Amino acid sequence: MQIIAHTIKLSILFICFLPETLTGQVASEIECLVVNSDGSVTISWEQYIDVAADFTGYQINRKLPADAVFTSTGAVIADISSISITDNAFGVDANIQQYCYQVWVIRSGADVLESNSLCTINLSGTSDITLGLVDLIWTDPIATGSFLPVGTIYEIYYEFPAGNWVLDSFFDYETGLNSYDHEVKVCDDLVNFRVDLKKPASSCSSLSNIITLQVEDHSDPGIPIVTTVTVDSLTGFAQLEWFQSSATDLAGYVIYQCIGGSQIELQTISDPSSTSFLDINSSPGTSPENYLVSSFDNCPTPNLSPTVLPGTTTICPNDQSSIYLDYQWVVCQDFVDLAWTTPPWGEDGLAYVEVYRRTNGGADELLEAIVAAEYEFRDESILPNETYSYFIKGYSSDPSVIGATALSNIQTLEVIAPPIPTGFSLVSASVISATEIEIKLSTSPTTTPFEYALLRKAENESFYRDVDFEIAQTITEFTFSDTDVDPQIYSYEYVIALINECSDTSAISNIGKTILLSGLANPDNLLNTISWSGYEGWTTGVNSYDIYRTIDGGVPQFLASNQANIRFYEDDVAEFLTTKGEFCYQIKASENANPISNAISLSNEICLTQPPKIWIPNAFSINGINDEFKPVISFADFTTYRMIIYSRWGQQIFESRDIDLGWDGTKNGNLIQEGSYMYYLEIQDGSGKLYEERGSLTMLIFKAN
Repeated sequence: MQIIAHTIKLSILFICFLPETLTGQVASEIECLVVNSDGSVTISWEQYIDVAADFTGYQINRKLPADAVFTSTGAVIADISSISITDNAFGVDANIQQYCYQVWVIRSGADVLESNSLCTINLSGTSDITLGLVDLIWTDPIATGSFLPVGTIYEIYYEFPAGNWVLDSFFDYETGLNSYDHEVKVCDDLVNFRVDLKKPASSCSSLSNIITLQVEDHSDPGIPIVTTVTVDSLTGFAQLEWFQSSATDLAGYVIYQCIGGSQIELQTISDPSSTSFLDINSSPGTSPENYLVSSFDNCPTPNLSPTVLPGTTTICPNDQSSIYLDYQWVVCQDFVDLAWTTPPWGEDGLAYVEVYRRTNGGADELLEAIVAAEYEFRDESILPNETYSYFIKGYSSDPSVIGATALSNIQTLEVIAPPIPTGFSLVSASVISATEIEIKLSTSPTTTPFEYALLRKAENESFYRDVDFEIAQTITEFTFSDTDVDPQIYSYEYVIALINECSDTSAISNIGKTILLSGLANPDNLLNTISWSGYEGWTTGVNSYDIYRTIDGGVPQFLASNQANIRFYEDDVAEFLTTKGEFCYQIKASENANPISNAISLSNEICLTQPPKIWIPNAFSINGINDEFKPVISFADFTTYRMIIYSRWGQQIFESRDIDLGWDGTKNGNLIQEGSYMYYLEIQDGSGKLYEERGSLTMLIFKAN
């Protein structure tokens, strides 16, 4: 009982707080009006929400658009769940005129609620056989001052063949349009048309009357939009490409070639899905190839689109032609001039072109992107004894074919140069000092002078720089010296360019890349670790790496020899504690199995300094075992040694500049009292770096019994 009571209470509260729109004050809106084939009208509406339990019935009212008031179509509908009825009263024919409707909700003891007004769509139309169009027009479904919800749309349908309704178009009601031109797609037949009104979130659509019109298709499928005329990169033939026509009655295409102002029919393509044609009889490598495309429909007597482009006066315009590329070059000329014809979209439709080059059949290389409407380019980077193939790639800016491209024919140029000397090679690149690298070259005598140009790039650079050059004809070897370098930081790569009498680079030597040595002193383990980059450039590779070491500026001594694949070394320097700790290293690479040149390459020299090892006692005892205060130091320049002893009040008691002379607890030869004292120590390592130590010590006096 308690549960039931709570339920009743909650229900009463719910009803008390319902908004006004839910208390039975809202009319039932008309959802849609459907004109049936016999002219009757089916009216559908929203079911009335009878919150106040005052529903008596629905009254359906009708009027003509010109009438001032609505009149009832029949008896009141007492069933609240009924939400549709067909108005087939005598004289009602929505096929020939428009009717407007309202649904009234009759309530007991309350005002009648009137729905929105909605009118049938009365469709009419005419068929223009000459233009191949059907002109449709219809009445507005609402009266002036009324409105339909945002998102309401018109849908235009046609039926062909029988039973197959096709959506032809749609647009927003808010556009205010009540007419539409239908493009005829049927060759010669009867076609039905209707217009639907679709409201958002509605369960049904309003349908107009259906009209039947005799139509004939006298319109062609339209001139296809040619996207490009390109040269097929595999076959070398011209290829024509176009957008597929949107016409539903498209049956195929006819391809024409323009030659000397005349159109020659090449082929009929009876496949409406085709969008390209490869002309296997074309010669785009000798001149531009010019084409046109026409389309035809599927009527018994096909409608063929014009072969004269809109806006032109000639049947063979320059547009829609392949790009023809040509070149000019003479012997000893270190450039080639390229020129090409207008791309298939004309000057105004060109965005830019790209100039490509393929060297000795290799990969395509982009030389230049030319934005302006220019049709020439000079390639100034050709080399002798190379074969170059050029082609142009154009890009369209025509709004109708944005993104389309076209390739030209390929032109191939073989650059012939004087023969190069035999035995031409870079023998070695070797570090001579901290500011100089020596490069050795071997060659053979030639009948004409050649220029030998030395080029260099550091490992942090992506291109070679000119360093030096020599002109020679009879000599067989010479040496370059490069002093604009810092081999302590960079490894340098060298090549030598052989330049002939045409000022062309005939050949590039093998590289010679110097060895870059680096290292790190490890004072904890008394080790010096060195590593180096490998020498590059010898055809037979490196045989071995010899390691040389210098201690404290002495004479370089051979230390060890590593195999070519091992490029690091750990030097244990524990046995040299009494030295200054400065160790310098250099690597010598030897060429592998080449008795003719027997080349070597030296690396840069690096010096690693072991920091001083300083051991300082914190106490000593007069007359004891340790009766002298003296630090123990290794890896230091002992000539820079200095030690001072101070009292606790800062008074200097003792000073020594001799590493072997310690403090014996006396001042001016007299033993002082035991206690705490301060010390200061300074010394330099092998590279001149100063090290300082400060601290306290305790002096004890041992007295024998």
